[in-house]
Order: sequence, then C-alpha cells, then structure tokens
Amino acid sequence: MAQRKRLGDILIERGLLNEQQLQKALAMQRDSGEKLGNALIKLGFITPDNLADALSVHLGYPRVDLNRHYISTPVVKMIPEEFLASHEIFPLDLNNNVMTVAMTDPLNILVIDELQRITGYIVKPVIATSDEIKAAVNRSHDIISTARKVFDEYTDEDSDQSDQNQEEYLGDAPGVRLANIILEQAVREKASDIHLEPQEEELDVRFRVDGILRKVMTVPKRLRNDVNSRIKIMSNLDITERRRPQDGRIQTKIGDSEVDMRISTLPTIHGEKIVARVLNKSHGPLSIKEFGFDEDSNEKILRILNISQGLILVTGPTGSGKTTTLYGFLNHLNTVEKNIITVEDPVEYQLTGINQVQINPKIGLTFAAGLRSVLRQDPDIIMVGEIRDDETAEIAVRSALTGHLVLSTVHTNNTVATISRLMNMNVDPYLISGTISAIISQRLVRKICPECKEEVLLTDPLAIRFIKSLGVSVPKVVYQGKGCPLCKDSGYLGRVPLEEVLIVNRQLRKAIDAKASEDDMREIAIRSGMVPLQVNAVLKLIQGITTVSEVIRTVYSTDEQEALD
Repeated sequence: MAQRKRLGDILIERGLLNEQQLQKALAMQRDSGEKLGNALIKLGFITPDNLADALSVHLGYPRVDLNRHYISTPVVKMIPEEFLASHEIFPLDLNNNVMTVAMTDPLNILVIDELQRITGYIVKPVIATSDEIKAAVNRSHDIISTARKVFDEYTDEDSDQSDQNQEEYLGDAPGVRLANIILEQAVREKASDIHLEPQEEELDVRFRVDGILRKVMTVPKRLRNDVNSRIKIMSNLDITERRRPQDGRIQTKIGDSEVDMRISTLPTIHGEKIVARVLNKSHGPLSIKEFGFDEDSNEKILRILNISQGLILVTGPTGSGKTTTLYGFLNHLNTVEKNIITVEDPVEYQLTGINQVQINPKIGLTFAAGLRSVLRQDPDIIMVGEIRDDETAEIAVRSALTGHLVLSTVHTNNTVATISRLMNMNVDPYLISGTISAIISQRLVRKICPECKEEVLLTDPLAIRFIKSLGVSVPKVVYQGKGCPLCKDSGYLGRVPLEEVLIVNRQLRKAIDAKASEDDMREIAIRSGMVPLQVNAVLKLIQGITTVSEVIRTVYSTDEQEALD
C-alpha cells in the first residue's frame, strides 16, 4: 500500500508553504496540541480553502464546493440543527442507503458513528471548509418552511383577537418571530429592499435582489399586524398610527453582519405597506477598482480625482449605485492631510476620518443650509449627497470655483443632460464650464452566473438592430445563465455597472459657454473619447458579462427606438 503524503509536503509542493513556515506551525502544534492545519491557518500561512484542497489529497476524500450543490431539505431535516452547527457538518444527499456528508474533519469517527446512529444510514464523508458549511446551513433555512412552523403555532382561537390586541401582542409571539425570520432571510440573500405588501386577505413579502423584486412568501392576514408591529417597534415608530406615513431606522446585528435598515410605512386601502432599505455595514465601501468599471474608465476617474478642485458629478436613476460610487471616491481620497466633510440624506456608511452630516429639514438643516455651514469648516473636499434644487446647485458650483473639490449626484439620464440640468437650475454657463471636471453616468445590470454560463446564438431582431445603430459589429453568439444552485436558478449572480465617463475638456467648455445643444455637446464628448453608455453596455454583452435582456432593460429607450425607425 502506497504511503500517504504528509499534509505539509503537499502544501510545500503546491507553493503555498515553505519549510520555515512549516516548522513554525509544527512547533505551535506541539505547544498547543491543535491540528497542524488549524495552526497554519492561525499563523496566516494558508487559507481554509488551501487546507481543504490539501486535505483532500492527503486523506483521499473528495473535495466539494457546497455552493454548487442543490440542498435536499428532507435530508437536512434528518439531522438536528444543533448537531450540524456544533460539529461543522452538512448532509448533501442520500443514495442507496448511503448519506454523503460534507465535513471539515472526515476522520472524526465519533461524529460519523453518531450520525449513523441518528440517521440509520452509512455515512460517506467529503471535505468542505467551515465557512462553506455555515453558508449551506444558512441556505437550508428555507423561509417558507420555517415560516410555516410559525403559522401552525398560531391557532384559530388566536385569530379572534382584536386588531388592537394583536398590535399590543409584542412578546415572544409568532408574528414577532416571523418578522425576525424575514429580516434574517433578507440579509442572507443579500436583498437591498424588503417589501411587506398588504393584500385583501394576506401580506405579501418580496425581496429586491440584484435589482429585481421577487416574492418569497405570503403571511396570513391574522399575523399581518404582529409582523408590522414588530418592524415598527424595532424602528421606533408609533405602532398605533396607521393612517399616515412614517419613517424610521433599525440598527441591529444579524449573524455576523452589522445591518442598518431605513424603514418607510405607507397607508394603503388594504392596510399598512412597509418597505425596508437594507444596508449591510459589514461590507463597507468599495474601492474604485472593485466597482467593475472598465479599465479605461478607472484610469480616467483616478486621474481626475488627483485634481484638488472642481466639481465631479455622478448621475443615474434611483438604485443605480451613485452613492456607492461617491463613497468609493471618498475612500480613495481619504488621507490625514485632507479635511473631508459630507452632507447626506441619509448617512449610509460611516467612514473613519470623514466628517459626515445628516440633513434634517424639520430643523432647517437642508442640503443648502448644511453646505453653507460646511464652507465655514475649512474643508478640502465636500460631498453633497444630491443636488436637488437651484440653491444647492448654485452653492455647490461656487464652492468648486473657490478652490474646493466637490462631489455630488444629480438625477439625469446621461452625462451631457447633466449640464443642461444645471443650466435649468439657473446656474450660469460660465460657472458650469469653469468648475465641472467630470460627469459619470451609470446603471447597474445583473451579471451572468459563472457556474451555469452558456453560449447562445443572437437572434433577437431588436437587439441586432440596436447594436447596429451604435456602430458596433453584431456578434454571432452571446451568453446567458441557464440556472443552477449557485444563482438560485436565476442565471444571474451579482451586478456590475455600465458607465459613461465624460471628462470636460477645452472644447466642451467652449460649447457650454456658447449654450450649445445637448446633441452638439454629446458629439464633442464622443469625439474626445467618451464611450456612450449604450456602447459600454453592448461591449459588456459581447464580453459575456451580461445578457441581451439586461441590456435592453437598462439602456434601451424610446430615443433608441426613434433612431432605429
């Protein structure tokens, strides 16, 4: 029988470890009595993935990626949840009396024996990391089946309570636990918004994931008030007031995630609708290179951020990632030598070393008033959450003119339209031309899931005509996702921005001063190297990053239709 390769030798052969590091880990193992793999991870020499891959070779057990496995709920339910968590195991499937179980330690005979006693099946171990097993356990917490247990606990007798009594029933009630389940599931699924929508006989729960709303469950009418009351109490709202809209905020920890939720209520004909905007503060702001912009766009943006004064605007519809982009800029610019102050509504991420101001119109602290006060605080860089009115626009532009770097957002369809919007806000053209350094317009499209990505022929006549109208060669094949466990059968995983980066040069400044039309300014911008948003979208389609339907959904409009006709 061939001698088994030692774990340390396997890691050295793979270039993941050197002899000196191995000896240090072995010394730690002798002192502490823990396993060599754990010692190597604690010392920072290898990752859990490295260890799992090496253990597979060392022990001869298969290595699995749980993200790519369908979860068999009946198989998972055969094992108590406490046993799964305490021993870091996860059952995958059952075939011919053999249960395949993912384990971090497939040599733990005691656990394997206990599993065989609990289930009555032969256990076949495979290797996965601790984080992969935890993620699989979270995925197995199906919101519908979990919620059904709560429904069953709520008897018909309970449903006879008055609405007032239901609203005051705020202890360990089924509705309270159900609200907690909904919030936890939303965070696990990386939802950006939670919608609790009253219907005539029920409450629909929908999550917005990767920009798309989907229904996840239905709550019986008898539990509706308890669920709503729980959310309102967590956000410090008046639970007895259901006739007028209210706004609140929840700051809590769900699992390992610090979560901030902005709560909005709205009275409808069937009851109170609640929407929660979810912000996972544990993720923090992205760096510019993590945005997903093209390399050429990144280079332009980094170059323009080196300028110490001027106005940089980010534009796009609601939910297009404008604030995320601004936070990335601030993260890049944040140094001890700079005094950075923001005026926001609301403050989404708390950034160390940056002075952030939350506007409060009730006490007169508007964007304009906050911006005026900021100018007396000796700022180097100012970020204004949004330019909404003439007064804010005027102050922002004049701040840029007097030596400050000002960052902000505007709601317009493209970069050139932003210049026209400022003019419509009664900002003089000479102020605009003298201050604007760059405008970035963006949208978010869903990315194709890398696990189930496949080639398909491009046959959509609308897409073909659209691509031709942009002067781009029409590809024969494009890509789509066919659906898999990793993407929950959607074919998409995550989002990526489409961007249009306009650097304002001398020719464009002259055109602004002359009050040139949008079409003329756009032509100058394209001649100067700007890649239009629609072209950027088609290039990402050709590169296999997104799909035809996403491109049509995000950048196709009636303007394009007119151009095709």
